[in-house]
Amino acid sequence: MKKRYHCEFKNCECKDFKKHCNNLCYNCKHSKIWHSSKSKPPTDSYLSFISPRFPARTPIYVKQHIKISIFMPEVPPLPESDDELTYCEAVEVLPV
Repeated sequence: MKKRYHCEFKNCECKDFKKHCNNLCYNCKHSKIWHSSKSKPPTDSYLSFISPRFPARTPIYVKQHIKISIFMPEVPPLPESDDELTYCEAVEVLPV
């Protein structure tokens, strides 16, 4: 006799068929034909967190306080007379 697995009747939560009287399941009282002949494949949510590898390290979370401030650039004061300004006479004179 073939083993039967989960019940497929609507939202039945029965995981395994256990024969009772009249070929009904002992747990959910549904017939044998409602129980699947194949086991359920693993779900994505179950498989997504299973890994055969060991983690390299356990992560350590550290709470850091960050000070937030607004940057206000300061403009240097302009010279009061044009004598203090020095202009370049030609491009060739500039240091390379």
